[in-house]
Amino acid sequence: MISVYICEDDPKQLQQIRQIITKVIVDQQKDMSICLACQDPHELLDKVNAQQPQKAIYVLDIALNSDINGIQLASQIRDMGRRSKIIFITTHTELSLMVFQYQVEALDFILKDFPDSLYERFSKVLHVAQDRFQTDENDQDDYVQIKIGETVRSINVKSIIFFESSTSPHKIVVHLDDGELEYYGLLKDVPDLSPNFYRCHKSYVVNLKRIKSLDKHLRRLTMTNGEKVLCSAQANRYLAKWLAKKS
Repeated sequence: MISVYICEDDPKQLQQIRQIITKVIVDQQKDMSICLACQDPHELLDKVNAQQPQKAIYVLDIALNSDINGIQLASQIRDMGRRSKIIFITTHTELSLMVFQYQVEALDFILKDFPDSLYERFSKVLHVAQDRFQTDENDQDDYVQIKIGETVRSINVKSIIFFESSTSPHKIVVHLDDGELEYYGLLKDVPDLSPNFYRCHKSYVVNLKRIKSLDKHLRRLTMTNGEKVLCSAQANRYLAKWLAKKS
């Protein structure tokens, strides 16, 4: 199921948007659920950290009455390394230029100035988001491209076991079936390469398809090649549920 999170600082508009999205989900029988509709961006971040959604849609007002705006909120969501689709709602079209400054990929910008068209706009964009998630799942056997020195290497996702932070600054070690490779990059960006990749610890990103078992007490994964990978407390809870559904 796709989790939907809404952040809008105006209580009346928040209620309206929640009602419209709920109606779209019910009318079109979408495999989605609203997990949170709130006014505070920090409440949303706390909820996402606690729930660890595998697939999520974020509907964010740009001009939030907080110390961070909706675009900065989206940037922090991206930094968490989760698979997500961002939809901005706003009355300030000029603020959309900030998306490029923060390098936040948005699925759509919806203007609140035209309330009569909101149902149709959300209907279309939620359909697009659902299709994108489905495409991601169908592309699980694709290749990822990693730049090593001056060479760009294509690696089959199936052959990747996990990534870890290198002892060398700003480098990542990728563990493969046939060895290891080290390259310059940020670990937080790795989950964006494939829906199979999940950041289970500040130092590790695992290929979900290559997990053999989880020791919930030691908070430690055993991968299919026998290597051990640590988990954070939140990832431990998420992976326990994920593995239970898989079995």
